[in-house]
Amino acid sequence: MKFEDRTDYAGRMNAKFKLFDGWLDIDARADYRQAFRNKRSLDMEKTFRNNPTRAVYDPENETGYNIWTGDNNQRNTIADAAHNTDDGLDKWFRPDVSFKLNILPVPGLSYQQTIAYELRQWEGHTYRGKNHTDEISAGRTGTASIEFSKTENLNTEGYFTYVKEVGDHYFNAVAGYSYFEENGESFSMKNRNFTSDLVGYWDIGAGTAQLGTGSSDAEMKSKKNITERLMAYFARLNYSYKDRYMATATIRHEGSSKFAKGNQWGTFWALSGGWRISEENFMKDISWISELKLRVGYGVTGNNGFDAKYAATMYGKDVYWIMPDGTWAYTYGKAENINPDLKWEEKTEWNFGLDYSFFNNRLYGKVDIYRRKVNDLIYSVNVPNPPYTKTSMHQNIGNMENKGWEFEIGADIVRTKDWSYSTSINMSHNKSKLTHLDGNQSYIAKGSFPSPGSYGNPIRIYEGNTIGSFFLYKYAGLDEDGKFLVYNAEDEIIPIEDAHNVNDKRQVGNYNPKVILGWTQNLRYKNFDLGITCVSWLKFDVYNTFDMFLGLPNTADPGFNMLKNAQKKHGHIYSNRDAIDYFLEDGSFFKIQNINLGYTQSLKKYNKYIESARLYMTINNVAKFTKYSGSNPEQSIVGLEGGIDYFNKVYPQVRTYTFGVQLNF
Repeated sequence: MKFEDRTDYAGRMNAKFKLFDGWLDIDARADYRQAFRNKRSLDMEKTFRNNPTRAVYDPENETGYNIWTGDNNQRNTIADAAHNTDDGLDKWFRPDVSFKLNILPVPGLSYQQTIAYELRQWEGHTYRGKNHTDEISAGRTGTASIEFSKTENLNTEGYFTYVKEVGDHYFNAVAGYSYFEENGESFSMKNRNFTSDLVGYWDIGAGTAQLGTGSSDAEMKSKKNITERLMAYFARLNYSYKDRYMATATIRHEGSSKFAKGNQWGTFWALSGGWRISEENFMKDISWISELKLRVGYGVTGNNGFDAKYAATMYGKDVYWIMPDGTWAYTYGKAENINPDLKWEEKTEWNFGLDYSFFNNRLYGKVDIYRRKVNDLIYSVNVPNPPYTKTSMHQNIGNMENKGWEFEIGADIVRTKDWSYSTSINMSHNKSKLTHLDGNQSYIAKGSFPSPGSYGNPIRIYEGNTIGSFFLYKYAGLDEDGKFLVYNAEDEIIPIEDAHNVNDKRQVGNYNPKVILGWTQNLRYKNFDLGITCVSWLKFDVYNTFDMFLGLPNTADPGFNMLKNAQKKHGHIYSNRDAIDYFLEDGSFFKIQNINLGYTQSLKKYNKYIESARLYMTINNVAKFTKYSGSNPEQSIVGLEGGIDYFNKVYPQVRTYTFGVQLNF
């Protein structure tokens, strides 16, 4: 039986034209890609919980499988996957064209216009056969669904450029506009109870479920997405003197349809300067310094990164809506909460940097130190229902601060006719803190634990907290019966059964690495080339839900599977699971991300069309070295929640091998 797979086809066409004696340049491109996806997969949560001694296959059964019913946490997931079809076809079409008008009577003046279009379509199909556990348990004979969605993006930009040199002075000025628009639509249908599994979803009308009966057995849905628009007017001026002193000023007046009237437009700007110290006269005699450049910058940018539906009036059925007499009725009405006071989230940033290159550019790199402040942070918060239609709404809730540094060093170690070897290492560190919360918000709660059980949010961020901390009970050991002991709010050691006050939890650990490291190596011998990329995250915490739910053998749920090493690792524990930092582990790892081996052959002497050909092989996700005992320490570290290794959401790590050829014409 084939589980998840994917087949891709892609093509690209490029064309360039120069017309009217240099007045007009045209670049045109068109990309097409389609991917067939078989998404049939195992329910990993139930697979991990299954009793491994139960037989998966049964030759006496007409399906060839044992079908387990009666317990939702114990089911034959392999049999269910065999009786489930879930596939789809993804298509992209991306044409774009760029026109450049060179205004020849005015040297250095030109106008450029780009127009880009993207069409993406998705067609998905699912069918659960009559022998699927869900169908047997519900007394149904098959469920089919078909969905279709289309998204269209239009992106256009037009701007004037003027380049001028006056003696040692260089000017580059740009002024123009940009416009982005996104539209989308979708429909879907579902039906149940079929007389045969053979036709599947291709005769969805043959199902006997009825529309309009108040159940979800038969459904037809259609939707038009809110049109999203982003408009901007911008200008930029670059100046340099003797390529020694440099300055840049930019301004951008930007409007987004995601905000209510009065708050749609924002003005953002930036100033930066550079000093190429190595060009100064007092540096001329220091021959081993190839380049030394100091940079400083300050800027303000805006963020509107949330769904457009939260800023437009949308209507939907089956929602509570207020009537003229002040009462609430379950009827057709506004489907989303609109916040008329929502405004742009603004990020201000200071950046100090140094670029360096020594020994005839054999040793090079850069150093950056930055401090960012996010004001009017946009976040979805809970609101009462009624008076609001929905229980959440986007608001500007507070401010956040971000500090960090980045360091890069590289070297061309070998430079000969036949051999070359270069390597570079980059390191970065970042720390974020919530500096202020507005209104009646006292904290932000994020994340959740798998079921069964209720353990609260594993992340709770208060004003002044470092982003990335976990909100858990702090482990204090075990009592004589093998039960968890924890510290309460007064730092007293108490049994975890007595720690029912949320104040007994505390900020512990952090899922953000102290240092993120990247290492690349490139080796060439004549026509052969070898590239290796490595990644490492150092000193960070991961919450291991595998141990929490599948690693406590003495208090496991009846019938649940256990980790192979559960008895050896946690056999001394007789305590029920809870939100405790006992399950936090250091997730530090070193990973060989990919290896690329290629061979390039010149073909000029064989034909006049193909200049060269390169044969290559790439291996991705080569190997990972870590002491972390869960499935994968490389969990999400983006945003306000992360660092949790969910046993019920795990997906096996995939190593891919790619063989290809590149032709240069």
